[in-house]
Amino acid sequence: MTESNMKLNRRSFCFAAKLIVVVIALTVALSVLAACATDKMKQAEKDGDNYKIVMSYDPETHTLSATQLTEVTNRTNNAFTKIMFHIYANAYREGAEPIVPNTYRAAAYPCGESYGNIAFDYVKVDDVACAFRTEGDNGDLLAVPLSQEMFPGDKVTVELTYKVTLANIKHRLGYTSNAVNCGNFFPIVCHIDNDNFSETPYYAVGDPFVSDCANFDVTVCAPSKFVVAASAQLTSVTSADGFDTWHYTGNARRDFAIVMSDKYKKLTSQVGDKQLHYYYFADAEPEATLAVQRGMFEYMNKHVGEYPYEQYSVCETDFCYGGMEYPCLAMVTSGQQAYKTAVIHETAHQWFYGVVGNDQIANPWMDEGLCEFLTCLYMDEAGLSPLENGIKAATKNYVTYVDVLNRYYDHTDTTFRPINAYKNDGEYVVMTYVKGCLLFDTLYRTMGKDKFLRTLVDYYATCAFTLATPQQMTECFVRRGGKEMATIFDNYASGKDIIGKVTD
Repeated sequence: MTESNMKLNRRSFCFAAKLIVVVIALTVALSVLAACATDKMKQAEKDGDNYKIVMSYDPETHTLSATQLTEVTNRTNNAFTKIMFHIYANAYREGAEPIVPNTYRAAAYPCGESYGNIAFDYVKVDDVACAFRTEGDNGDLLAVPLSQEMFPGDKVTVELTYKVTLANIKHRLGYTSNAVNCGNFFPIVCHIDNDNFSETPYYAVGDPFVSDCANFDVTVCAPSKFVVAASAQLTSVTSADGFDTWHYTGNARRDFAIVMSDKYKKLTSQVGDKQLHYYYFADAEPEATLAVQRGMFEYMNKHVGEYPYEQYSVCETDFCYGGMEYPCLAMVTSGQQAYKTAVIHETAHQWFYGVVGNDQIANPWMDEGLCEFLTCLYMDEAGLSPLENGIKAATKNYVTYVDVLNRYYDHTDTTFRPINAYKNDGEYVVMTYVKGCLLFDTLYRTMGKDKFLRTLVDYYATCAFTLATPQQMTECFVRRGGKEMATIFDNYASGKDIIGKVTD
């Protein structure tokens, strides 16, 4: 063997040894992250309230009849004299503030104005009947008084029996000739903010929901002609007298939604031990849609972190917007031009909103902007549309909107704001989705692809099953990309940004 060959072999051996070390380190790191995620999920299950709902759907009256047991634990430092629930179903009642912006009213009500509500038969606390009252300007809050103070660590069980009347509306909660959407249908305990119940109303703009992880056991009874999709694992289906009873269980998730239809067909795909379901009634290319759903799911699993739940369902339905995310389930609007793009966006939400939560009222850009950018990033990798095209379109959209406003106003507010601070839905979309997307593109181009994706892994692992704050998100990016990342976040949030650049 020549000296040069010996040197070459030594180099090859050293390279192989280093490669083995890197592989081992990555394997250990991934194992640690997986173990950390499992521990966080177990903690979220332990800390979550428990909901047990038994409900039935009557297609003749378009009503949901339910009995609900909610086990609530006081995890604050305050003593409570009442438990507060959001009853979003009352936002659909006649006389309430409109839940649909004017620009979408025709799409939401194709058959004319329609109304719904929620009515309670009785309320019990620890099996004792109690008085209750609806509160809030729109009657979308339920106050359940307690007979004695509920101190930190105390636990009570609230029993609610109620009927939800559905509006004929293409919205989160409502029915059409094609499907029944049951999003935000049940009374949900108000999120705790600063040791008190957060009693925010149902805003027409954006997604007006902030919820902590909870555990669900839900039974749905419907005529046998209906196929039911839900936010949890199906454990059993039984049939009797023309009705099917579907039983679902799912822990450590922020919400629970159902979509059902007597027209549904279903496709299923397996990714590891996770099941992907696609429910459709009019899609002419269902296999292609399922492939897109699977592709984005695998992309997020690979580049962000493992999906922690057993299944994920995409449901074609009637909806006045592009789509709506719920844990383990997405509603996607039938017939829209950007149908598959909506599937990609809503799938990204399963990681950012579903697992890593945020205050969608105060900081909607955190999940919407990130999911919009991840949609562009995946479409580029999948060969569906170059990233450059998506960013050019977003830049043009944003700049055009701001230029038009500048013609009519002395000062155009381009800051990130809570959803109730936007003048209309158009401003919300541009400042949250479009500008939010451009923020993450700026971070991506400044850091580079590898650092950006590794930061998302850090963010996902650090904030899983919690409500992340802008500060926590910024800190994750600063750790990988340096202090310049904080400047980028600040400039976009405060409206000092110049798209594509960073200013002091």
